[in-house]
Amino acid sequence: MGGLPAWLLEKESILLRSSDPDYLAAVDKWLGVLLPKMKPLLYQNGGPVITVQVENEYGSYFACDFDYLRFLQKRFRHHLGDDVVLFTTDGAHKTFLKCGALQGLYTTVDFGTG
Repeated sequence: MGGLPAWLLEKESILLRSSDPDYLAAVDKWLGVLLPKMKPLLYQNGGPVITVQVENEYGSYFACDFDYLRFLQKRFRHHLGDDVVLFTTDGAHKTFLKCGALQGLYTTVDFGTG
């Protein structure tokens, strides 16, 4: 589950990392707690955090749901403001970047072993 809580699976029809309304409700609730705690730590506010990652290797996930990525972008902007640098990270191949990148977010790549 990669850090997602197992209780999300209590609803059998939920589609993780997508614009599924039940999933987005849980994400919105969590971000509403987490991101306000992060805001004072941002570089713009005198803290050590210079960038914030919105999603990790989403381009490797099967969903390819840009509504989901736009939802995340809006929530991060709502809670953290327009000055924070937001980014996504995906594998270093164009097939991964196809679904993992979103206009308005910096796109970064990572490299696996081998």
